Amino acid sequence: MKRKAMIFILLIMAVLAATAQTTLQFTSPMPKDARSMGMGGAFRVFSEGYSSFFGNPAGFAGMSSLTLIDMSTWAYLAPTSENLGRVQSIISGSASNSDILSWAGDWLAKNNGLGAGASIGAGWVGAKGISLGVNLVTDELAYGNSLLGAKLLSTTQANGVLGLAYPIHLGPVWFKIGVDGRVFYRVQSKPTTGWGFNTILTDFLNDTFSASSLTLLGGYGFAADAGIILGLGPVMLGFTARDFGMEFKVGDFTAQDVIDKQFSALPLSGTTTAALTPSYTAGLGIRLFENGMFEPSVYAEVDNPISLVSSTDILSDVLNSLHAGAQLRMLRFVTVRGGLNKGWYSLGAGIDLAFVEIDAAIFTEELGLYAGDKGRSGISVQAAIRFGR
Repeated sequence: MKRKAMIFILLIMAVLAATAQTTLQFTSPMPKDARSMGMGGAFRVFSEGYSSFFGNPAGFAGMSSLTLIDMSTWAYLAPTSENLGRVQSIISGSASNSDILSWAGDWLAKNNGLGAGASIGAGWVGAKGISLGVNLVTDELAYGNSLLGAKLLSTTQANGVLGLAYPIHLGPVWFKIGVDGRVFYRVQSKPTTGWGFNTILTDFLNDTFSASSLTLLGGYGFAADAGIILGLGPVMLGFTARDFGMEFKVGDFTAQDVIDKQFSALPLSGTTTAALTPSYTAGLGIRLFENGMFEPSVYAEVDNPISLVSSTDILSDVLNSLHAGAQLRMLRFVTVRGGLNKGWYSLGAGIDLAFVEIDAAIFTEELGLYAGDKGRSGISVQAAIRFGR
């Protein structure tokens, strides 16, 4: 009963915190991990184990697991033979500065953006639903129609997470309900201006780059997430609400300040008020022959499902927010995946050898006004040392 009461109190605190009025609205950077991106960005609502630190806290009410390290890295670049050849030329040093500038402009225009990101973390998910994790996610993205006017946006967020989940069984129906609380520190470029990507790249190639030109905002805050999963046999319904938090203050500094003063340069307070923007996701999942030699599963999730209630074109709006994916786990150690991310296809695969997991995915995500309008392609690779599923 004490655990149920704690969950109820945390849920109420999260709802009350969401009423705060803010100046700047931020979204938490989400890892483009290969498992999720290979399924079209799905598997947030029905996350399990370590993935629940970024997905649905209800997923903590499952099998216990210890993740010593989970690393993901991704690049916003279509993995064509031409692009891979260009990247190889840059790495080997055979590409000239003019080649690199020309290719960067081409990538920005054709791929609707250029950049990369990474995440690293560790966590414990206990058998009794109590979970503790730490992670860091960074995402750097240049965007624009040409190199000349392109902007670079940088976002980095470190999180410490304490989660609590509880399973409930009512005959053939089961529930999982969970919440978590997070303390985070966030560093990002100014969202309204960004940095001039052309200047940064040109200066870097000419060895004249100065980190003092990169102005950043930094500050710490608190947030809460909550979710529920309902199951009947192989069918699951789920809902998660993330990033409910109080206002926090951010201060100005430069990248050069961090180089010169290390962590002491990071501001703990400032004059600019900000908060995270809450997000909501609902989903339907079907998982057959769980823990069998062949385990197929299918997931469909929609962002901001509450807005669909007042929709005048429900089919179009669902497609504009739909993440659908499927995976087939074979022989308990090989997995293949496919998905549809707001009208764009994705593919992925993974291998699980004892406590070592390796996954990779090719994905495209939507940037435009409707499904299939304006995609940005990329690749993602993930590796983990994990005990338990």
